[in-house]
Formats: sequence, C-alpha cells, structure tokens
Amino acid sequence: MVKQFTIKPLPSIYFAVGSIEQLASLANSYGKRLLVLTGNSLINQENVWEKITASLQQNSSNVFFSTVGTEPSPEMIDTIVQNHYPEEIDTVIAIGGGSVLDAGKAVSAMLPGGNSVQEFLEGVGSKNPDGQKIPYIAVPTTAGTGSEATNNAVITRTGDGGFKKSLRHDNYVPDAALIDPALMRTCPQDITAACGMDTLTQLVEGFLSTKASEMTDALAWSGIKAVQRSLISAFQNGDDLQARSDMAYGSLCSGIVLTNSGLGVIHGMAPVLGSLFNVPHGVVCGTLMAAANEASLNHLLERRNDCESLVKYARLGQLFSTKEDGSAEFYQQAFIEQLYRLTEALNLPLLSDFGITDRDIVTIISQSETKNNPAALTDAEMAALLKKRI
Repeated sequence: MVKQFTIKPLPSIYFAVGSIEQLASLANSYGKRLLVLTGNSLINQENVWEKITASLQQNSSNVFFSTVGTEPSPEMIDTIVQNHYPEEIDTVIAIGGGSVLDAGKAVSAMLPGGNSVQEFLEGVGSKNPDGQKIPYIAVPTTAGTGSEATNNAVITRTGDGGFKKSLRHDNYVPDAALIDPALMRTCPQDITAACGMDTLTQLVEGFLSTKASEMTDALAWSGIKAVQRSLISAFQNGDDLQARSDMAYGSLCSGIVLTNSGLGVIHGMAPVLGSLFNVPHGVVCGTLMAAANEASLNHLLERRNDCESLVKYARLGQLFSTKEDGSAEFYQQAFIEQLYRLTEALNLPLLSDFGITDRDIVTIISQSETKNNPAALTDAEMAALLKKRI
C-alpha cells in the first residue's frame, strides 16, 4: 500500500536550453513594471546580460534593477523593499544563484506591505507570514539549492548573535521557474563543486528522510541518478551542456524533495556553521556529506533498528558502484567510500579553512539538530563527524 503523502505547491516550470529567451514574454504576462534582482557574476557576462535586459526593457514600461552580492541579510531585503515601496511592482524576477533566488523570494513577499523581513523569520520574528506576495519568477544560474522550487527563503546574519533562518509560506513558492542550463556554463569550478554537493546532499537526505514518501523517493532517485552521471563532468568541463542539464535537473528535483520530505543532520548543522563562521552553505554540505552519512550508517548498523534506511543505503551504493554482485553491506560501504572520493575529487575545503577548531564543536552541536535524519545521532557521534572535517 502506498503511504499517505502531501505535495506542496509547485511553480510553473520551463526547463530547456535556451529557455531564457522566454523570460520577457513570461514576465509580460504578469505586468509591465519589473523588479530584477541578479548577482554580480551574471552582470559580468556582458553578452548574456545585455540580451536579457534589452528584451525585458523592450517589452516592459519600467524595469528596475538591484544587485545581490552576498547571502541575503535582513538589512539587504529591507533596503530593496523600501527602495520600491509603495511603487506598484507587477513582477519580481531573480536571476542568479541560490542567494539571489532567496532574496527575490523574500522581496516579493515583503513588497505588498513594505514590512521588515526579520519580523517574519522562523525562530526570530514574532509574526506569521500571510502568504501575500508580488508574482515572482525564479531563474537559477547555478545548480545547487533548488530554491526555484521551494517555499522558503533563507535569510542570514553572520557573526555573534548571527542566524540563518527561513521566511516560509506555501504561497512563497515561485509562480514560475525558468531553468536554462546554458546559463550555468560559466559557473566557476569551486561553486560548481559546492552547489553540486548541496544538490546531492538535499537529494540523499530527502531520500533517507523519516518523512519520505513514494513520491519524494521517485523524484529524489531521479535526481540522484542525474547527479551521479554528471557532477564530475560538470566540474571538469563547464561547457558540457549535457552535464549542466543533468545538474540543473537534479537541483530542481532536490528543491521539490526537500520541501516535501525535509532534510537531515547536515542541514541541521549548516545554518549554524554558516551564521557563526560564514562558511558557504554548499561547502558545508559538500565537506560533511561523507562523514555525516558514515556516522548515520554506522549508527543504524549498530542498532539494526531501521531496515528501510539500510536498504536505501544499499541502493545508493549499487548506483555509485561498478560491482554487480555485492552484498548489502558491501554496497552500503561503497556509497560512503564514493562520497569520500567525491570530496577529494571536487577539492572541497576543510572546516578549519574557515577558522573552525575543535574548541567550537560544543557550540556547533548545541545549536544544531538532526531534523528528519534516519539516525538520531548522539552528541558524541556528531562531534566525531565534525572532527573528521576540521
């Protein structure tokens, strides 16, 4: 019998090489006054940026631009909102990586009332979002967070008293996600690696989640296969459009999966590491992926109390292994070994490269959670996996 499940709203999805050419007409369907958010990297691609802006300006009466150069902070979102409130913006468009897409999502949500975003952040603010927003189009230029298909925007304040918290409502899912793998061809190697491992982490954590369903498993497995085929190829040759397409597809699947099945221990640690030590989110995912899954697998093997997750670990190992007649235990370990090989091949940094030491472990664990991880890791187990990447 199929288990009960619920799938949250999805955007209208336009996935194709060259689909960026549809942006102007798509935006025009929502109105003529556009607010476009983008990152510095796209602006530096003069030919691409000029074509996008020219087509938008030709079809619209007013186009306003704002640049998102870092992970969005409450102050950044509030400034952009106040710069355009109470002007009548018909559509918000975000073109960039996960930070840009999250910024666009938050701006579209705050524009109707001109509110401060911090008031509505989970665990920080005292108000609940009402779901009102300006129509929003998300155009990813990296394959990582899957923000183009999620209902939350991650807002960050770094340093002492820092936080990484979500603005969340089912209505905040983008109205449209326009995914053109060709826009990802110039993504640098280090960002391709970190974003790619973020995608793989989200897919695997969603696949293993205690809230997973047959529907999310199917999407996660499809995305995992795409990443398995193409992560290294995209890293080694950014112009490989087939590999970029696979990674873009995997990222999209990961966004849908995480929204509906939740995530695990790596994403339980990532907000803490990102807010206190300013470690990029994809780097956290990539550098902890092998050690965290090794800890979870060992925990399950020692207790033998979750056969379904052990079967899934074996399936993952079969996918990533070339051996055709191994035992379940062989494939479980093969998956962990492959994750360690990926970590090395993608040149993912250690946490110590960001100034994190053994003395910080207690603080990190005290603010972390295991979320929907299949193994309820102890503090000692979490400390051990962190030590492996310091």
